[in-house]
Amino acid sequence: MSKVLFILFRRADLTHEQCLTEWNGERHTVIVRKTPGLKKWVQNHVTSMPSEAAPDGIGELWFDNAQALEQAMNSPEMAAAIEDAKGFLDMERTYALVVDEKTVIG
Repeated sequence: MSKVLFILFRRADLTHEQCLTEWNGERHTVIVRKTPGLKKWVQNHVTSMPSEAAPDGIGELWFDNAQALEQAMNSPEMAAAIEDAKGFLDMERTYALVVDEKTVIG
């Protein structure tokens, strides 16, 4: 499996709670679910903000392989998800990382 992490920072005009409500809301989830090849989506909501510099959440999108991930990231559906996210995320601070997960315990 291949995975991309999104490190999410809210827009300055929204509270942490408002941002998470939008991210987990029906409008955004309906859009993201249409991403081609998406096998798993995990939202990690930050429950304790250690500082104002901390992200509000970390999203995980899982795909069968690197090719499926690349196709999804370049799809019109992903473009629509990113466009929708502009309504609640600071796109200058938010970023994505393609990762190779290594399980140490479990």
